[in-house]
Amino acid sequence: MEPILQIEDLRISFRGEDGDFHPVSGINFRVHAGETLGIVGESGCGKSVTSLAIMGLLPKGIGRVSGGRILFQDKCITDMSQIDLQKIRGNEIAMIFQEPMTSLNPVYTIGEQLGEQIRLHLRLGKREARQKAVDMLRVVGIPRAEEIVKEYPHQLSGGMRQRVMIAMAMSCDPKVLIADEPTTALDVTIQAQILDLMRELKEEKGTSIVFITHDLGVVAEMCDRVLVMYAGQVIEEATVKELFHNPQHPYTKGLIASIPSLDQQQRRLNSIRGTVPHPSAMPTGCRFASRCDHVRDTCKEIPPLIDIGDEHKCRCWLVKEGGDVHGGGFAYGS
Repeated sequence: MEPILQIEDLRISFRGEDGDFHPVSGINFRVHAGETLGIVGESGCGKSVTSLAIMGLLPKGIGRVSGGRILFQDKCITDMSQIDLQKIRGNEIAMIFQEPMTSLNPVYTIGEQLGEQIRLHLRLGKREARQKAVDMLRVVGIPRAEEIVKEYPHQLSGGMRQRVMIAMAMSCDPKVLIADEPTTALDVTIQAQILDLMRELKEEKGTSIVFITHDLGVVAEMCDRVLVMYAGQVIEEATVKELFHNPQHPYTKGLIASIPSLDQQQRRLNSIRGTVPHPSAMPTGCRFASRCDHVRDTCKEIPPLIDIGDEHKCRCWLVKEGGDVHGGGFAYGS
């Protein structure tokens, strides 16, 4: 089955005071129809920048795609004109941003913002677009939809604003939905409601989802496959069950080991020492080497992304050499 979205050797450059730096360095992945792909990693690993590149929303004059291709339905959209890209963005590929308060315009009502997108892509009149906006707010579980369309973003709670963002993203029945940390700023109860809503919309519409998060619990619940990113590279890729049962990269194992367990009492949570390197000062060789307990001489060179079978890939010399990174797996779904 051909992928609906394909990223080939994507490289992203940003302009800095001392020259260009590269927050994303040659990543590859595919998303198939109806699939949910999770992208996980610490802040600064390149997750959100990748999503902005797909949407063609890198900051002008500062960020650019400096290599590789982004293919949507076998059509390269990397160098597409803004006019042609606008026909796809918000219509066939939509995005839910991390913080709805900064994504919604505070001086326009919910109905005006939602209706503008509907009129643009579905070519409906003002009255029909307004009714479609009300219908979409009902679909995402917002009560008093007729009144909410008249209100401004600051009049709504965080959970309600996030539902509005989902309504905007789903209003044109996109084939691909990119969700960038959509539940980060929400409390646990609202977070569960938003995840249930996204799951229902996916099942009803058959939408493919790229779910960007740092929450492995959300990944276990929502995703079919997972990419683990570190310092602008994909360092592990697997199905969600394989990743939790049989993680291979030391970084992935460290992320999983940091999840609190209900079965064991711990005085301190496990953590990975050190921090993600800044994109302008990437180390040579393996980018995780300075934080890894299994570093060796071969780590002075960049390891390739190695196919280890069962749709599982890992970027680690220890795996290539047939070694074992101790630490065991994680009880999937626990």
